[in-house]
Amino acid sequence: MKNDDYRDVPLTLALSLTLWVGAVAAATTAGVFARLPQEACLALAAFATAFASAVVLVDARVRGWLETRGAMAAGTSAFGLALLLVAGGEALCRGAGIDFAAAPWAPILLFVVPVSVASAVAAVRAPARTPASTGPASLPRGI
Repeated sequence: MKNDDYRDVPLTLALSLTLWVGAVAAATTAGVFARLPQEACLALAAFATAFASAVVLVDARVRGWLETRGAMAAGTSAFGLALLLVAGGEALCRGAGIDFAAAPWAPILLFVVPVSVASAVAAVRAPARTPASTGPASLPRGI
């Protein structure tokens, strides 16, 4: 596929991620996840993570677009991991138990973790690119 074959991928990803985070935020605010057993919330998080990773692995257009943006995918994954660590550290400092169905855990588990894992998958699959040499060009022999 040529690079211009991926023109619709950024818009598709932006729209789907916006709808996804909006649905998770609305459900968290409305208390939908709080009414579910914690096992159901964790099962939803596992499904969301598997689904996001499968999109990266199965959809050739998304995979091709992300392969050219390995550093961006790695940065997104690192940011998600940092957010998870900060939230976990804050919960440990408070000494309170973690309620997976309440904020901030529901959005973290249902959006941040799946996007971070999918970004890590994309970063790992992206070909390693070495920067072009900035040294002087070598002259052909005999000159």
